[in-house]
Amino acid sequence: MHINSNLFFLLKGDHPTLPEAEVKSIFEAEEFLYIQKPGAPQILRCRAEPDAGRAVTRRAYYTRLCVEEFFVSEDKPTSILSALRDIDFMNQVKPDERFKVSLRRVRRSAIDIDLQRLMLSISRLIENQTKAEFELKSPDVNFMGVFSGGSFYFGRIIAEAERRLVERRAGRRPFFHPSTLQPKLAGCMVNLARVRPTQTLLDPFCGAGAILLEAALIGCHPQGLDISSSMVEGAKQNLIHFGVDVFDLVVGDARRLPFHDVGAVATDPPYGRIASTRGADIEELYREFLDGIAERLRSGSYICMAAPQALRVKDLANEAGFKQIESHIIHIHDGLTREVSVFRRK
Repeated sequence: MHINSNLFFLLKGDHPTLPEAEVKSIFEAEEFLYIQKPGAPQILRCRAEPDAGRAVTRRAYYTRLCVEEFFVSEDKPTSILSALRDIDFMNQVKPDERFKVSLRRVRRSAIDIDLQRLMLSISRLIENQTKAEFELKSPDVNFMGVFSGGSFYFGRIIAEAERRLVERRAGRRPFFHPSTLQPKLAGCMVNLARVRPTQTLLDPFCGAGAILLEAALIGCHPQGLDISSSMVEGAKQNLIHFGVDVFDLVVGDARRLPFHDVGAVATDPPYGRIASTRGADIEELYREFLDGIAERLRSGSYICMAAPQALRVKDLANEAGFKQIESHIIHIHDGLTREVSVFRRK
């Protein structure tokens, strides 16, 4: 496997750590080699094969697109145009093809630059060199330039994320419960669990099936468990509604798991006033679940789980035989901070 291309990913900016962690998790799950390079806010740069970039954009929820990087320059128009003149665009666009140039700012970078004017200058340069036509609506080739952290990153887009999350939002599913995760975080948690397509993904507190649905849509076999029969029936409705017809759903207690062939786990156990624990103490519920799942996961397998930050889930997981790999803090409201943790079975 060769890592002979310079790539950069344009990440979404709605969480400080999840986007980059998700990209790296997908690399690991899909077994792609990569060498990370210095980047900038919302820019993850690396050397990897283009197929790795395509795999990430197919699966990621916090990534906008992947670009084959041509150059990085200062964020000054003179530096940008000088660097562009050194690029052989004849190898990128054929005379009978159409191309598009898009420019973006990250966090108000280079606010003194007229993006429209610069885009026209870049387009003219490419037109003069290749005799290809500039086309906004249906181009054959898409070029992207991004301003971030005092630099300008430019290249050819090789893959764009096409996640249709709006139609899968919790309120639009046939069965709704207010504790249900939205698809973006649910899907990211599946990716953080390093699960591969065709592998089994277990959610032992599946609720309305948000995590199971996203796992199924990337090609995993979803297994779900919930203590509430109405939740299990609701999860079944949601999965079938979105075209998932192969799954395992069971009414049962996550502390006494009926599943044995588990590839990875992603779960959001109950806590707070909305979610039901059927009277169980929260800390004991997490401890008994972790002890049980540790017996069913092979060494080196992963579990991604959410928990109240005050619960000290890292200590509970360590006692059960897991090592914490990463942790991400999500502020829900003034009274609740949720920690999304990834653990590996020792």
